[in-house]
Amino acid sequence: MSPTTQTKLFDPPIRGSNVEKPIQKYFFTLQDLLPLYQVDTSAGSYVESPPPAGLSGATGQSNQNVEISYVKISPDGNSYTLEGVEGGPIVLNTQYAHAKIKSDGTNWWRTA
Repeated sequence: MSPTTQTKLFDPPIRGSNVEKPIQKYFFTLQDLLPLYQVDTSAGSYVESPPPAGLSGATGQSNQNVEISYVKISPDGNSYTLEGVEGGPIVLNTQYAHAKIKSDGTNWWRTA
């Protein structure tokens, strides 16, 4: 089981509204653009890869221009390693250590 928990924005308020279909799609796209993954390594060290940088076969949506933030929330000595990022793996090994990655549609790049 993955130690990461993704936070998401609340669902856009479109039920019973007069919001046009293109704007509804835009709201749902915004909902997934800046996810935060909270990492709990209290059960042990963990290695993970980010989702596909481009089109996801599972969802049919592209991760191009998506920015993901990771923060380690557990105070233990275990580490979380994020592989598959340009420039090499990212390791979070202290509580509140954080990293941010962004997709160009082909690769994930560390931005912070």
